[in-house]
Amino acid sequence: MISVAKVQMRNSWRYYVRGVAFGDGRRPARQVLKTAQRKAGLPPGVWMGRGLPALGLRAGLAVTQRQMELVFGQGRHPDADRIERELLDDGADPATARRPPFSGSRSKRSRSAE
Repeated sequence: MISVAKVQMRNSWRYYVRGVAFGDGRRPARQVLKTAQRKAGLPPGVWMGRGLPALGLRAGLAVTQRQMELVFGQGRHPDADRIERELLDDGADPATARRPPFSGSRSKRSRSAE
């Protein structure tokens, strides 16, 4: 079966989390992706590609729902939360710590939140 979905910048991560990461099926509402995948017998998504070392990631590591939100929803590094914590622990001021490197273009929604 072929399905068509309108994917916009502001909701692209939801498309991946709700559809693609769940085998193009329909994930039960309010169920964490990892739990839904396990119950449906679907393997978790894993990181792949030559650029992973530049991001501090390894091939085969599971992709979390939060990482998908950061990458697709905010255009940020998949481990932006960890990077912010480390910067704060090292004494950076909060405004600086919350400006970690971006991995691509941010969605209109994330730009408007600044």
